[in-house]
Amino acid sequence: MKRLFFFSFLIYFALNSQEKNLAQKLGFEPNSKLLIIHADDLGVAHSVNKASFEGFSSGVITSGSVMVPCPWFLEAAEYAKSNPNHDLGLHLTITSEWKNYKWSGISSSNEIKSLINKQGHFYSLNDGVRLNAKYEDVKRELTSQINYSKANGLIPTHLDSHMGAVRATPEIFQAYFEVGHENRIPISLPVESKLLIENGSIDTSKFDISKLLWAKYYTKQDDSSIDYKSWKKFYMELLDIIKPGFNILLVHLGYDNDELKAMMIDHPDWGSKWRELDQKILQDKEFKNLIKERNIKLITWRQIKDILY
Repeated sequence: MKRLFFFSFLIYFALNSQEKNLAQKLGFEPNSKLLIIHADDLGVAHSVNKASFEGFSSGVITSGSVMVPCPWFLEAAEYAKSNPNHDLGLHLTITSEWKNYKWSGISSSNEIKSLINKQGHFYSLNDGVRLNAKYEDVKRELTSQINYSKANGLIPTHLDSHMGAVRATPEIFQAYFEVGHENRIPISLPVESKLLIENGSIDTSKFDISKLLWAKYYTKQDDSSIDYKSWKKFYMELLDIIKPGFNILLVHLGYDNDELKAMMIDHPDWGSKWRELDQKILQDKEFKNLIKERNIKLITWRQIKDILY
């Protein structure tokens, strides 16, 4: 009983001391506000790639992640090879949510049967993953995406998950922890999921718990007013509520053009207009200035990877 209590204490200490240590290891004061501005969904479309590349070039975003199974992955991989200093990870993908635009895995469909629906694609929603996906198939596909990325010259600085699908069940989440550990790549984790470690839902014997970092996630959710004024208000107010510690602002960049309009039909959330507004707001001078005024320290996953591995 004493050994169990001691082990639980070690887990608690490791989980709850990491933010202070991270700030200090990056050369900041312990109570610094650390922020990654992170572009999701590279690889899904040329428009998304182009907008994200421009975000990197202008210094608006500090990190991004690429969807390996998607048709425009190779363009993103070429960009990564040409811009090795830019911070790109993998947006590990086991769902395919758009109405007329679908994909499946890097692995053969016969090898990941529990991830594939009757139409031969990934399930559209996380519920499909939760009800059907098996640990072995998830781990095989996540590993395949990492290997395929490396084979095409994109060496990921971190891993995260499209639609948060790897958190659909503790069993699937376990696979995510393990592929990060086995490939020595940091994994992005929302602070809310820390409970699954603390309550024993995840088998921590299969990875190094000291390598885990828990971040407060922020992203635009409400699409009730898709206009510049309300968008800017949301992002400016967000910078005022960011607290000391490790924070990630998830953005979705793109252009409101024919490509994205067709691809994202009947899906206003994270749709083409939504993505163009994200793009415009991050270019806004007042937004950039407020980051400096609030003494927010912009960081990258590459810096974190260098510390951890």
